[in-house]
Amino acid sequence: MNLMIVEDEIGIRARMVGTIPWEENGIDVVALAENGSEALQMMERTHPDIIVLDIRMPEMDGLTLAKRIHECNELVKMIILSGYEHFEYARSAMESGVLKYLIKPASNEEILQAVLEAAAILKIELEKRHNYEMLFSKWRNHLPRLQETFYNSCISGALSDWEYESRSKELLIPFEAERRLSVVVLEPDPLIDGGRFRAEDTPLLQFSLRSIAFDVISGMDSELFQDAKGSTVIIFHSRPEEVPGEFKLRVSFTTTKVLSTLKECLKVTASAGISSIATGLQHLPMLYAQAQNALRKRVVYGHDLAIPYADELGEDVSANLTIDSDERALETGIELGDIQIAEAALDRLLLKVFGHVSAVEEVQEKLLYLMHGLLRIIREQQWNLRQMMGEDAVYFYSILNLHSREQIQQTLHRIVRKITTHSQKRLQPSGHKLIQRLLVLVDEEISQDISLNLIADRLYVNKSYLSRLFKHEVGESFSQYVLKRKMTLAKQFIQEGGQVGQAARQVGYINSGFFSKVFHKYWGVLPSEIKQN
Repeated sequence: MNLMIVEDEIGIRARMVGTIPWEENGIDVVALAENGSEALQMMERTHPDIIVLDIRMPEMDGLTLAKRIHECNELVKMIILSGYEHFEYARSAMESGVLKYLIKPASNEEILQAVLEAAAILKIELEKRHNYEMLFSKWRNHLPRLQETFYNSCISGALSDWEYESRSKELLIPFEAERRLSVVVLEPDPLIDGGRFRAEDTPLLQFSLRSIAFDVISGMDSELFQDAKGSTVIIFHSRPEEVPGEFKLRVSFTTTKVLSTLKECLKVTASAGISSIATGLQHLPMLYAQAQNALRKRVVYGHDLAIPYADELGEDVSANLTIDSDERALETGIELGDIQIAEAALDRLLLKVFGHVSAVEEVQEKLLYLMHGLLRIIREQQWNLRQMMGEDAVYFYSILNLHSREQIQQTLHRIVRKITTHSQKRLQPSGHKLIQRLLVLVDEEISQDISLNLIADRLYVNKSYLSRLFKHEVGESFSQYVLKRKMTLAKQFIQEGGQVGQAARQVGYINSGFFSKVFHKYWGVLPSEIKQN
């Protein structure tokens, strides 16, 4: 379950985040806010299931915030912390959909118990909403076949540019050419032997995932459908005035919400691949292929994850791509490092070069155009032509010196294989650049309360993916690493003659007494004993 904490006192907020065992109890703290206005802004992209909020805050008090949240989403469970044991406050809170009213100072145990009770109630409500019978009924009454066929035509590259607009209007589908797009592909994770579901239940699980995704994205700028393999595909559209970073974050959090809801309801996991961003419907085949490529990386990072394409933060890839669908497929194959896709597209293009042609000049013209397209891809990626192609580099400028159809085909296949193989190198699972940026941020902000949730926001990736990637690359969890860095630096500072209070502040602890307890638990000695020695 996702939890948001809204509290204006930084000490209380830090205590609730750092000293209550949320993760051990299946609770994920996805957002921290210090006032009601900030909480409302963060709600849409973080999708909290439960909110713990203070009643007295600047800008917007807790009761007003509770009413606003209840009007937007009646499923969200709210717990109020108040210093006032007054009947009218409690009555107003309950009328605003608040589940619990705790009097300050509430202990960690009281807060944790209230949140777990809210999670249990919400879990029952979600199971009722997504029960087996309801999902099976929706499965038999799925979306109209014409719309689904149109969506699959979009991602397969079967439509020309003018067809996107004309056919979408005919089917009442709101596509706008100037909006940024991102594609997400979702699939249930492989089933475990002896689990609740068996292999023959896979079609039902696929539909269950689609149904839950449909509920989560309802009212958003997006389209949802099933592809030819049964996977759930979502096409997200950016909103007016929404900058790329905000759009990427919204796509990431919404996808994660779908995965967590499936896990809560059916006790099975799913994973998702998220494409980069592009402007223009003609890029949908490339974005779909990127999302599929990202999803395949769950073999490396594990299940129950939303994985961004190529472990990148998502460059805007809009460019002057070719209009021909086979040329787009060739570029997509190279982009993904997929030799099979690239060579299949090349074969179709070569059929166009040599088929239905009566003049040698026409063949030569088409070959020059094809070589120009390959050269453009290489230059856009800023690759070194001669270093990558070796002796075959000469054919980019003298392809017409080849005199037979077989020789031309053989040479072009060899060139495309070399380019695609070179492209594979940057698609190898790594993520080290992202982790390096994270490690730098930790060192720069070691004197603050460091939250993986906030860092994930700043890096435009979801917390679960970043947490799994960090452990894969560094070998320990993010919280273990941060604690190690803080305790190591604090010990070093004290050994060099620094005061305990100063050491605590330098590594982000406001209360030196609490710092001493943490230090003692980590090193086995008190800070004062280190200083004495």
